[in-house]
Amino acid sequence: MPLVAAVTELVVAELMYLQWMDPKAPIYIYINSTGTTRDDGESVGMETEGFAIYDSMMQLKNEIHTVAVGAAIGQACLLLAAGTKGHRYMMPHAKAMIQQPRVPSSGLMPASDVLIRAKEAVINRDVLTELLAKHTGNSVETVANVMKRPFYMDSRRAKEFGVIDKILWQGQEKIMADVLPPEDWDKSAGIKVADPF
Repeated sequence: MPLVAAVTELVVAELMYLQWMDPKAPIYIYINSTGTTRDDGESVGMETEGFAIYDSMMQLKNEIHTVAVGAAIGQACLLLAAGTKGHRYMMPHAKAMIQQPRVPSSGLMPASDVLIRAKEAVINRDVLTELLAKHTGNSVETVANVMKRPFYMDSRRAKEFGVIDKILWQGQEKIMADVLPPEDWDKSAGIKVADPF
């Protein structure tokens, strides 16, 4: 799902709620997102959507476990890399990709407005580059170089590049063993679920 305003608001609210419920419990973020673009590359969200989730993640006291279950593209790849070191995972066939921010369609905008948008895209690119360098352990120059074109990574390549720490192969259930079953989550949250039978 692309990072649009409605998604960002929901994710940020859920992160804050989970911290409020238990500031010591790890928070799991499962990622299957094309970032701020659709599958075809068309911009659908502002880069600030990804930065809003990122900034919220950085404010939390909880450990944040990130798991890519499908796609982690653009800003979503940053969110994957921004999880707590040692707790950033990908499923074996998930894909990650980093790319430069896109300038939304300019249509019939005046040239001065197009220039303003282009300058903002460059600023966002530089921020994204610095944050990815910080969380992957690569230099800013290395990240900037690979971002010149879309840089796709399978789970092995993402691990080599420093986006993740572990690949969740079958048989590694122990890694996720501390995840509560849904019934226990409901109980710890004080939610009373009616018996459907």
